[in-house]
Amino acid sequence: VSVFSDVAENLVIVKDQDGNVYWPQFGLNSIGNLTIGEGYQAKMNVTETLIVEGALIPYYTNIPLNTGWNMIGYLHQDSYDIVEMMSTMNAANLIIVKDQSGNVYWPQFGLNSIGNMNPGKGYQAKLAGSWNFSYPEGTEGARYGDVYVERPVHFEEPVNTGNNMIIGLPLTSWESTPSVGDEIAAYGEDGKLIGSTTFQGDHIALTVWGD
Repeated sequence: VSVFSDVAENLVIVKDQDGNVYWPQFGLNSIGNLTIGEGYQAKMNVTETLIVEGALIPYYTNIPLNTGWNMIGYLHQDSYDIVEMMSTMNAANLIIVKDQSGNVYWPQFGLNSIGNMNPGKGYQAKLAGSWNFSYPEGTEGARYGDVYVERPVHFEEPVNTGNNMIIGLPLTSWESTPSVGDEIAAYGEDGKLIGSTTFQGDHIALTVWGD
């Protein structure tokens, strides 16, 4: 609770990977203490900057990850390419990693719209089996930078609801292959735009946002 005290006025709810919550409005806290290496989802009424103070955790600290979905914190103080940062895990065990904006690192399809992992951020990682994970050292030449993703022009940006799923569209999905720059969108039953992206001549990860 104390970690979020400076932003509590505009904080709606915090969730961990197991569905436990800190919900100030109702005085609920089933999370208790934050766990080293875990990530958390925080819903805000307005944009705020959370400043966390304390002793730095070594980047190589062991993070036990479960089969299925996990939320992990990034322990380096510098930004590094997610491909390098995930290299200590058996490649066949890592299914997909997502950031808060719905960008993905999806090794199976060679997709990486995340680029760098960044200090202060958390990531969702889906594993085929449990793994005792730790971040590698990181090399100077491995800083990747931001990935430019061409956004649709015809379709608006869907609303980031905090909950998303990824629809994978391999090149083999198409009876007639789209042209580079073609736009793909998804709509909910109520006609609301829930996802949009562009075709760049390769596999596609279409992020769709739910409630």
